[in-house]
Amino acid sequence: MEADHENHQTNDVESDADSENSVNDYDYDFEQINSSRYLAVVTCSLNVLPRKGLFMRMLRSSDPVFKRVSFASVQDDCLNLYKRMKENAKEVLRNFDGQISLSVDILRTRKPYEYMCLKAHFIDEDWNLRNWVLNFRPINAPWQDDCLVEAILKALKDWEIGNKIANITFITGSVENEGIDEVKNYVQEMKKLQFDGQLFSLYCCADIFKRMVEDAFEVISWTIRAIDKLMYFGKPSFLWDSVYERLKIALECEAKEEFGGEEYDDWDKPSADEWKEVEGICKLLESLYNAAKAVFETKDSTANIYLQNLREVWASLTKEANSSDSFIRAIAVKLLERFEEYWKNTFLLLAIATVMDPRCKITYFEFSSSKYGGNDGNTEVSTVLMAIRSLYDDYSIQFPENENPVSNPTSSDSEGESSRQVKRGCLSPDDSSNRLQDYQQFIESTNQPLKSELDMYLEEPVLPWTQDFNILSWWRAASPRYPILSRIARDYLPVPVSIVTSTDAFFSIDREISPRYGSLKPDFNNAVMCTRSWYPAELKSIIGCALGFGEMLEDMELLEDAFF
Repeated sequence: MEADHENHQTNDVESDADSENSVNDYDYDFEQINSSRYLAVVTCSLNVLPRKGLFMRMLRSSDPVFKRVSFASVQDDCLNLYKRMKENAKEVLRNFDGQISLSVDILRTRKPYEYMCLKAHFIDEDWNLRNWVLNFRPINAPWQDDCLVEAILKALKDWEIGNKIANITFITGSVENEGIDEVKNYVQEMKKLQFDGQLFSLYCCADIFKRMVEDAFEVISWTIRAIDKLMYFGKPSFLWDSVYERLKIALECEAKEEFGGEEYDDWDKPSADEWKEVEGICKLLESLYNAAKAVFETKDSTANIYLQNLREVWASLTKEANSSDSFIRAIAVKLLERFEEYWKNTFLLLAIATVMDPRCKITYFEFSSSKYGGNDGNTEVSTVLMAIRSLYDDYSIQFPENENPVSNPTSSDSEGESSRQVKRGCLSPDDSSNRLQDYQQFIESTNQPLKSELDMYLEEPVLPWTQDFNILSWWRAASPRYPILSRIARDYLPVPVSIVTSTDAFFSIDREISPRYGSLKPDFNNAVMCTRSWYPAELKSIIGCALGFGEMLEDMELLEDAFF
């Protein structure tokens, strides 16, 4: 009996242990599932991947449960999260009551195809600039039949926003005119384009700058390579602003005769004439470099900041195109021809965005006309005024409920009061009618004409120029006063004049997708790139801080890219 009792107790203990282990396993599996979903949120919001690397080593050392999470499960959770977020994003764009601008970027891969990045640019109801990725997918791939244009059309149909598209910015040469017309015709089937579609297709400002710099650097390519060998161990820079800065530093060293030492005797050094050519090229590109730094390194840049900077480039190139130095003159003429072709295509859009800047309005065009001279100064002012008035009239017709004219204090209340006074006077109907008609004629002859929002806006003094001016905050506060003009501002300020900004804007070679993503499945890449653009910046910051790594995430990404 005692033995049976002991055996029974032993079985109970083992049963309890099995039960406890089962609960623990369940808890551990539950934590594993939650950890996978958590990593999916991190992956879809921050620029990290839960694969082998510094990020995962740190994460697994902080919590052992992450050791059991597979990358495959995180991928599945990312795709599920993308599907849910896409439905919300589609609902936002469907209900959006303004225009949307698109940009189409092309990224190379180490495989026989490219990636298309299609973005939507708009200002939301709270006056926040949004740059949402709609589609990130391979094009011209062996397993696909569709090209770039077909990929764009598929995305527009999928997102159901063809009736909201105002314009598209392309990389120069990425699509033929026939392809652009095909997209344009699709959009025009659902809406009327402003200015008869003149502003529908735009080209990337950063790409134009890149091509102009290539034209200039090509003439002194041997000298650039010689300077790289003298100063940078023969390692070239693939960022054109860095090349420009290297040339400036090299000129300073040459002026100090630092290359005259014995250690440089066996090196091929530029001749005096070649140094003079470098000096001329740097002078020629100075305005281009300054403009690029001003517009491409501005965070969340809007279209209003471009025209003033591009005008300085035009003025500088025009001056150098008339230089007495035949070497510089020939290059300047070539650069100016390329620039003026871009300027002609983009000027009207940039001008409207500039008028929407309360620091500029029409006053800037009057100023530039007097500063830069030329026979077309007054014509340009008239052209911009006609364009902005025509645009304002179109918006007034389209949104009549928003029109907000200002008149002298002759209101319906005062008319109602006059009517009541006449009635109390017991005048005959004929006498009353004659008196009111005479009075109405007197009012019409003495009253000031109604002023539109546009007239009010243009007549008010421009704001003082400040570098930290936030144009979106200004229009958010001014929108109740200028309901129609604020609609124009919302539609024209987010236009992507340049597809790329920051460091990407200065690449002198074709940009590639990060090697970490090049080996991943296209649908996963699309999910990650889209959701990262949809997450608000403040939420990304919260997620990053919750990891406990903070600003280290960006550094880890750079390290993993470098050693992938």
